[in-house]
Amino acid sequence: MSSHKSTTIQEAQDISNMSDAEKKHVPMIHIDGTPRAGDPFEVTVWVGEQLSHPSEPGHHIEFIDLYLDDMFIARCDLTPGHTYPKACFSVMIDRSGSLRAYERCNLHGDWTYSLEVSV
Repeated sequence: MSSHKSTTIQEAQDISNMSDAEKKHVPMIHIDGTPRAGDPFEVTVWVGEQLSHPSEPGHHIEFIDLYLDDMFIARCDLTPGHTYPKACFSVMIDRSGSLRAYERCNLHGDWTYSLEVSV
């Protein structure tokens, strides 16, 4: 269980000029190819893409979630010391919307990022 008690979900104030904390925690979303309704496509979520995030018992990413708007799509649970905070999901969606990634750092709480996707 996370020791973080805040329910605030944090996000980058300016995605083109992120602080070091944001660079380590914002779950960046990458889409491979052109999404089409009902066809699978790859979505990669990378925490610490611009500045590596630790993966040790005292400081690590617990999980990465993926949503389409408010609909839960997938989760990747991570184990400190044995995983890197990057997950690839093969997904199918039937409508355009906002792909949203969430991650939880055991020390610095919940972070999110979203990307509009059209099908």
